[in-house]
Amino acid sequence: MKRLKLSIVMGIAATLILVLTGCGGSENGGSATGQSDLSRDTVYEFYDAVELDQTKAEVDAKLRVTPTESAQMGNIFTYVNEDSGFGVSVMFDENGIATSKTLFYSMTKDLAFLTKKAVTKEQAENIPDGATYDDVKNMLGGDGTETSVTQIPFEDNKLSYIRVWINPDGTMLQVVFLTDGTIGKVMFFD
Repeated sequence: MKRLKLSIVMGIAATLILVLTGCGGSENGGSATGQSDLSRDTVYEFYDAVELDQTKAEVDAKLRVTPTESAQMGNIFTYVNEDSGFGVSVMFDENGIATSKTLFYSMTKDLAFLTKKAVTKEQAENIPDGATYDDVKNMLGGDGTETSVTQIPFEDNKLSYIRVWINPDGTMLQVVFLTDGTIGKVMFFD
């Protein structure tokens, strides 16, 4: 049963990542925002403003920009701050309630300044099954950056998170944390 739940959580996370393809290629060009003095507050302004369980009307009123609806999957709307280029993609359920949010960004390396220590593919391969966020944080030498949170309906809407550790060249270690706080999947992207 745990494997089935893991598969469903991973399916939700993979779907969000695929739908939000604008969120982070590892291109080697300059910053998509043209800013060299980014701050966490700038990057997360819209993401932090959205709370799960808000209605679409509440999100619209809070962010005050016209969202773009996903062509691939209904009920996903992306809100982008035109000044910074960063934003948030929000999935709403059939009742118009926010059930998932994902950080929107143009290039993976634009988030590298949030990672304090370089990460490697070897580190990704050595993260053991059952590791917790604290275990991973200690192994990698830093907090990681939350890029997505999703309510899992068949687990009483408990939360599953995705965190990333990004190198200046855009390579990235991504970890999906299940609702029990342990890792579900670890991936390294070159």
